[in-house]
Amino acid sequence: MIDWTGQRVLITGGASGIGRALAVELAQRGALVVAADINADGVAETAALCGGEALLLDLADGRAGPQAVEQLVARHGRLDAVFANAGIGHRARLLKADLDDPGLARLWEINMIGPTRLAQALVKAAESGGWRGRIVITGSENSLSLPPSIQNFGNGLYAASKHGVLILAEWLATEARNAGKPLDVHVLLPGAVYTGMTAAGLGDDPAKWPADMGIILPDRAAALCLKGLDLGLFHIPTHAHLTRDMADRFDSVRAATRALGL
Repeated sequence: MIDWTGQRVLITGGASGIGRALAVELAQRGALVVAADINADGVAETAALCGGEALLLDLADGRAGPQAVEQLVARHGRLDAVFANAGIGHRARLLKADLDDPGLARLWEINMIGPTRLAQALVKAAESGGWRGRIVITGSENSLSLPPSIQNFGNGLYAASKHGVLILAEWLATEARNAGKPLDVHVLLPGAVYTGMTAAGLGDDPAKWPADMGIILPDRAAALCLKGLDLGLFHIPTHAHLTRDMADRFDSVRAATRALGL
């Protein structure tokens, strides 16, 4: 079990939802939390709840995440863990989507490239300072599957960003391990969690959401995340149906290899 006492932790997307729940839970376990978000009021509330610091941070600016890591290390002497939790949604059916939409650059930067920038900055600081860092990246069940309950929601571009961040995390973990870098990498794969982002697409009443989504609250997702870290897991799902939802892809590839005589 990880002893979080005195550990310096940065949580992006900390103004609400899973980020806020992680901040509160980690503070209860003794961590010193810096909650970061573009929402100044929300992140100030989180900081007050967890007795930590608030940091105004817009990860659409590619320089912002690495600069935040550098500033926190300079101020506190170290940064033990980064929870790269910030994310935004995007709903558009691919057959009609405007692929020149400037908002897509923000989607890719925040959801996919941003966590990689944070990992680069963290491992650089950890190597220089002589400690071991940990990054926990929030992906999605969409990273690995096309859940039946949301297949008519137009989530293709959002899902692409979350699938991309999973691949980048796998490579980050592999490169760090093979090169002996002081960095542990984990991916949280939330299913349906009642947050502001999901409520914006599905409505404020989770009782009206599709039953097979298995809606949970942010504190449950945070507890599962930290349990996964205690167990040393790379993939940390929040819902059992992720395994079932992945089966179509696996079965299709297996059938294709057989059909091709491979």
